[in-house]
Amino acid sequence: MGLFSRRSDQDADNVALAAARARLSPDDVDQVRFLLTTKKSVHAVKLVRDRTGLDLKHAKSLVDDIRLGRYVPPVTDTPVVRLPGTNLAERTRALKAQGELHQATALVVSETGMTEAEAGLFVGALKTDVPD
Repeated sequence: MGLFSRRSDQDADNVALAAARARLSPDDVDQVRFLLTTKKSVHAVKLVRDRTGLDLKHAKSLVDDIRLGRYVPPVTDTPVVRLPGTNLAERTRALKAQGELHQATALVVSETGMTEAEAGLFVGALKTDVPD
């Protein structure tokens, strides 16, 4: 009996985490990343708890996902524009040249399924001064 009740608790946790992730805005995630880079992980967990209403354990888990590159916030404000004759690398290069590194990384993640860390390496390796 205990096995089945644990499974439903885990399912409920997954639903709660999915709802909490939806409440985080891209600005919130950027703020969490900033706090993590400045070694203020306690403040990052507090920010996630304030924004999502999660308990401490789940908020820490979500912060760890952000730290390890497993979390990419949905990009809803900016439509992905596909021009005829442009491939992913060209579109990513254009975003990188405009200084839109977060958008470039999100584009790569959405089209390839890479993790955020892998997409960041891909974007970083692209050269913006490619001759025509």
